[in-house]
Amino acid sequence: MNIAVTSKSAILKVCRDMVSEKGLSALNMRSVAQACHVALGSLYNYFSSKDDLVIATIESVWQDIFHMDHKCTMNLPFPEYVGWIFESVRRGSKEYPNFLTAHSLSFASTGKNKAKDTMQHYFSHIKMGMTEALNADTAIRKDAFTPAFTESDFIDFVLTNVLTMLMQKKGDCGVLLAIIRRTIYAD
Repeated sequence: MNIAVTSKSAILKVCRDMVSEKGLSALNMRSVAQACHVALGSLYNYFSSKDDLVIATIESVWQDIFHMDHKCTMNLPFPEYVGWIFESVRRGSKEYPNFLTAHSLSFASTGKNKAKDTMQHYFSHIKMGMTEALNADTAIRKDAFTPAFTESDFIDFVLTNVLTMLMQKKGDCGVLLAIIRRTIYAD
């Protein structure tokens, strides 16, 4: 067999293309090996199982989604930062249709710890960025958060709603941004 693809990054590029065209469920070792023009055994040199391949692909897709828009998000007010996250993932969802559907997310909750850890890693990354944006936003009311309504609780609420709106294929997150503004800013 002609070996056209010999690097892990090249294999993951092929996997991202497959996910973009056919969805995450289309990934299997044989189809990836065939698309890469390598022997099936060669693929096992990079990924010990289908689960490892799928997990690496999920991680690669998330990286691609968040690097599609290289716009600097430093110093954005919190609602605009949330809007940027929503738009980045929404654009990524166009590149990778159905990646963020309930079926894709259920893969991470089926007891496969590596898959769940990969998804949680990206959600933690998003939460960390939200926390930084929230802490940097000087317009937030001083009494916006309390021990019963913490910044962490608020960020969990915001991320849950962003993901829900994306899975519902909402065109924008204007309602959520209005709720955020009413919650953290003075009248």
